Amino acid sequence: MRSPLKPRPRPAWKSDLSTPQVGPMAEDLLGVSLVAAAGGLGTVGRPRVDKGIDLYLRRLQSMFTVPLQVKASLVVGRDATVTHYVPEADLRALSGGYIAVVHLPSPHDQLYSRVFLIPDEEFRRRCDRVTQHRVPCYRFTAEFAGPTSPTWERFLNDIDRLPEWVTSIPGWTERKPPLGAGTIRERVSRAENHDIAAIGSLWAAEELERVGLGRIVIVEDRVRLDTVTFLVHDLETQQFAGLHLRTAVFNETRRIHFDVKRQHFFIDGQLWVALVLLRPDRRVHDYCLLIPSADIPGLGFSETVTLDPLTKRFQKYLVPSKEFGAKLMHTAFGKTSTKTAVTLNRDLPRAS
Repeated sequence: MRSPLKPRPRPAWKSDLSTPQVGPMAEDLLGVSLVAAAGGLGTVGRPRVDKGIDLYLRRLQSMFTVPLQVKASLVVGRDATVTHYVPEADLRALSGGYIAVVHLPSPHDQLYSRVFLIPDEEFRRRCDRVTQHRVPCYRFTAEFAGPTSPTWERFLNDIDRLPEWVTSIPGWTERKPPLGAGTIRERVSRAENHDIAAIGSLWAAEELERVGLGRIVIVEDRVRLDTVTFLVHDLETQQFAGLHLRTAVFNETRRIHFDVKRQHFFIDGQLWVALVLLRPDRRVHDYCLLIPSADIPGLGFSETVTLDPLTKRFQKYLVPSKEFGAKLMHTAFGKTSTKTAVTLNRDLPRAS
């Protein structure tokens, strides 16, 4: 059904943007376009720390994830040509993803009607390798309008046809919502207090970053629509793990209600459920629980759990809190942290 409203006219204001503003604006605009193009079946996440990947497009209720790096320009040449010099180091973390080259025409509040979406291996293969300001770079030159270079024309997409591009991503249409899953259009509701949940999420992310030592990226969806609290992207293996976090306070009753929303849940070999326990002072307790998603239906989606002593069927999932990050890294990616910034048995240097 077509809207009876006419598109708004282009504003007459002028935008004098600083260079640091351009990239994040382009990422936001492309992210909105991709979510809309996915037709309710996809979500876009942003990394908590920028390590070379700007956006993650994920098929909802699955771990199927597509990394993207965004390159943006505010101006083009007289023949609608744009040239980007992309340092080789900028692509070190991108494998199996896409380079998105976009243009933000004045007044820079929306994307131009065409966008390049190029598989990273094709980008590396087709670009000239040059040295720019003593930095090894890939040189990308192409036209946004008119005749497009044969090198890049197959990767130029109209914004209006982005839904077709999304469904053409290898593996996208093979991902089916699990049986018994509820509608993915519903918002996930949280049983626990938002402040309590935030503490658990921040702690888990910090522990993973500490153990990962620069090897991982923590990714959060802009709008959460399924059970994944955040993704963990291993930059060495290019694998993804998902974590669904529940947080509860270990109080005087020593019992909690363990609740996982069934209608938003799915099972994947790379998805885990973590229960973070907090003491009354909101410090993390001595242990947490780390449960494979496949075990949740057998344990129950809504259960009362005794914490001291721990209910027997939950005991095999107990992980000392100080080992949480290493345990998930080893289980998900088959690796452990072998580096330490400071040996624990050695005194820290004193401030002079």
